[in-house]
Amino acid sequence: MRRRNLLVVQGGGPTQMVNATLAAIVDEAHACGAFERIWGAHAGLKGLLNNQAIDLGRLTRDEMELLRKSPGAALGSSRARLTEEELERLAQCLDKNEVHDVLFAGGNGSMRSAEMASRKCREAGCAVRVLGVPKTVDNDIAVTDRCPGYASAARYVAQSTRDLGMDVHALPQPVSILETMGRCVGWLAAAAAAGKRDEQDAPHLVYIPERPFALERFLADLDRIVARQGWAIVVVAEGIRDESGQLVYQAADPAQADPLGRPITGGVAQHLAESVARNLKVRCRSEKPGLLGRASMLHAAAQDWKDAAVVGRAAVRGLLDGETDKMVALRPVADARPCGYEYVALERVAEIERPIPATWTHDAAIPATEEFFRYLAPLTGEFLSYGEPPAPERFC
Repeated sequence: MRRRNLLVVQGGGPTQMVNATLAAIVDEAHACGAFERIWGAHAGLKGLLNNQAIDLGRLTRDEMELLRKSPGAALGSSRARLTEEELERLAQCLDKNEVHDVLFAGGNGSMRSAEMASRKCREAGCAVRVLGVPKTVDNDIAVTDRCPGYASAARYVAQSTRDLGMDVHALPQPVSILETMGRCVGWLAAAAAAGKRDEQDAPHLVYIPERPFALERFLADLDRIVARQGWAIVVVAEGIRDESGQLVYQAADPAQADPLGRPITGGVAQHLAESVARNLKVRCRSEKPGLLGRASMLHAAAQDWKDAAVVGRAAVRGLLDGETDKMVALRPVADARPCGYEYVALERVAEIERPIPATWTHDAAIPATEEFFRYLAPLTGEFLSYGEPPAPERFC
């Protein structure tokens, strides 16, 4: 009887939930009893090509529970597009180690890697089943309703924006610009207004890549808000673009590119803060939580925990049922069907970016519509409640 070994690959940026998905995969693989060995690729595909793997089957129950609650990517991750020669080596590696089942946990780039690896294995005559497991705080994978990692990062952004507003309101400075991750989509930036209660509450202006950014309009809108109440909180997605489609800011140094050669987009908040100070003559700070937004376990959302486990277990079950060249896609939370997921072809999601639907945005200071916030609410859960500052009285 042919040995059946499972390999798990983590790719792309980590999230609060990617290790929870890994733990669910290992749990399900143990429970089904179909796999002789459960391997994890060390440092992604590049590490695997260097013959580095982790024996996940040896983890104890206590170690598994700690893994489930840990941020980062426990196996180590990478961003890489393998060459044809590297793909051939990968197929040979899988065949040599009798790995016939592979799971790729990552974003749309990782889904492309999964598709390419599966193709090369077929060409090499290797019988390997390949499934994708969604994971990204950007929430930009096509077809799936949401991506594990997004709800927790969105919760972090919304709560942090509200907290920042409380701080700035106490000692008006008067402007603070908060930058979110998301690269080319605005799912995280739009979530910043989820905790907003009224017009004076933070944030006052939000900018997302799905809507063109105009510097002159931004400065005029901000000037009116500061004149009205003395302070303002602005939230910008790192990948906002102007009306010609060009990034508002990107690092000019070619050394500041990721392993795929893409420019680093972070830094737009500082860029805009300098413009505010220069043009409006007011003090302006920039805040860039950056990686903190995808690493804070204290902001882990209840729905995210559920989703992380669902996609991990569904991926293992899919392999056992003969599924291949597909990704586990989550159905909407309100979907009445008993199964909260489905398997969709990798070609429908590989490197296909999903922006916020056009019907969920509009041309306003807060660009996300009520439909967007209805979608978001069950994902993030409730936020911390704060008391209203007491009204002052005449003292002397």
